[in-house]
Amino acid sequence: MFRLNEAIARAQSMGLAVSKKSVAARLWAGRSEVTQQVNMTRLCAGRTVRVKAEWVGIICEMCHCSADYLFGINE
Repeated sequence: MFRLNEAIARAQSMGLAVSKKSVAARLWAGRSEVTQQVNMTRLCAGRTVRVKAEWVGIICEMCHCSADYLFGINE
């Protein structure tokens, strides 16, 4: 289970200015806003076929969490 929604909510509760839109802009830089939104919706809903390692790095950096947290291994 990929816990992107929880990671963003946790980062926001820590006072970080992180949103789905800002994460999508970093993950799919250079793509249209519509494409970013569609891809982010799929990623958050668990309908993405694969999660690239570079995406995990970007999300962890932006949300100040670990990959273990994102994949539900650690709290």
